[in-house]
Amino acid sequence: MDKGSREHLLYKDLINYNPNKWRINLPFVHYSLKLEDIIPALSGGIGKIALVAAFAVAWARGFNIVDPSFVTENVRLELMIGGLFTILFSAVWAPHTAPPGTLAPIIPLIPIIVAAGVHPLPLSLLIGIIGIIISSMRGFKKVITLNGQGTTAGIILLFGLLGTTSSLESLRSWSAGLQVPLLANLLIISGILMYVFLNRIKAKYLMIPFSALLALILSGLFGIYPQLTTSLGVPILSPTTWWYEKWGIGFGMNINNFIKAFPFALLAVAIWPIDALAIKKIQEANYPKEANKALFNMDDTYIIVALRNIAGALMGGGQIASIWRSFMIPLATVKRPIVGSALVLGIIGILFGLLGFPIDIAVFPPLLWLVLIVGVYIPLLEVGLNAMKTVEISQVAITCIIIGIAINPIIGWVVGLLIENFNMLGPKDTAPRLSKQDKWFTLIIILIITSTYVYTYSIPH
Repeated sequence: MDKGSREHLLYKDLINYNPNKWRINLPFVHYSLKLEDIIPALSGGIGKIALVAAFAVAWARGFNIVDPSFVTENVRLELMIGGLFTILFSAVWAPHTAPPGTLAPIIPLIPIIVAAGVHPLPLSLLIGIIGIIISSMRGFKKVITLNGQGTTAGIILLFGLLGTTSSLESLRSWSAGLQVPLLANLLIISGILMYVFLNRIKAKYLMIPFSALLALILSGLFGIYPQLTTSLGVPILSPTTWWYEKWGIGFGMNINNFIKAFPFALLAVAIWPIDALAIKKIQEANYPKEANKALFNMDDTYIIVALRNIAGALMGGGQIASIWRSFMIPLATVKRPIVGSALVLGIIGILFGLLGFPIDIAVFPPLLWLVLIVGVYIPLLEVGLNAMKTVEISQVAITCIIIGIAINPIIGWVVGLLIENFNMLGPKDTAPRLSKQDKWFTLIIILIITSTYVYTYSIPH
């Protein structure tokens, strides 16, 4: 590698990355900024708006919220909170942690969650509390162990299938409503071709911005454009206004609501390390071996994610937090450390929230649904399919999917844990090597989830 080349400079930044952990880090003092830092920050900003909007749309449909500003104002709130958390932690105080983003796989579960009578505030608070407990105990490696390969593949594929079908249906419905069904077909075909092409040239990090651009261009050819109606401003910062006026469901702080939310909260937290592991593998594949300090710390990251989840929910936000995937994957691909690009990401998030019109563009239906299909759900399907390496793993995954669709994703997950961790399929030598303690722990989890699930569906909603 030429010592004067751009690639060498980026390589050197990764090798020398050694941020102050839980101490102040300042730009141009403790780290540098480069043009490459802009690419993942822009991708993360676009992806964030689309994912939060998808959460808000799903909740609005579930609770029959007719307030026309609910989605855009919820996105503005979450953008500001996410931007502040990113600057405070990933860019200043804890640059060894990935920025807290949005848990996209949960979006297609929102109708199921609402149908179960689950209130979003107790759900998000529980996710945050469980996440803090597990992170503090450095327990996410154990969560990965208990979620075997078959269960993991099944859950990822299930979420990918639910998300893809739901987004396709929404895109087709929007297109039919405007009496231009051809537009939906063009968006779907063009989006998939773009996905294949970017995969082939190893440029997945461009998936979200390119799908957004494609949606705007194709819609423009039909004379359909985003309506820029959100003005300059700051988010609504009154929790009472949000939960009583905007959501119209109150705070919901009673024991029944926490019990009903518990199995869904456990499932969300169980997905966290699976998501993190996939992102970490992408980092490891793109970074030099000597750049181990540039890899994010999983447990510390999820302490921040859990705190951000609690803060967002208390203020009235509708998203569920996880690692900022639409930022971290492009970051690894352009071979940059977290800190500098995280600073740009945080600034972009706050700026988009204040300006307002970027939110209108990102919640434009063809852009929103195409970004979700090719930027989130098809990649989930790809990851799930790649995980099905043996007959036994495939059997567990398929069982998990069938039960998840036929009954409920929670029950699909529980059955996956049971048949995989206790080797109910396949020869004994393929069984996961779990200790007796892990098997007892699995049984306890299954019992708790099943009990709360039965309780949830046995009481009136």
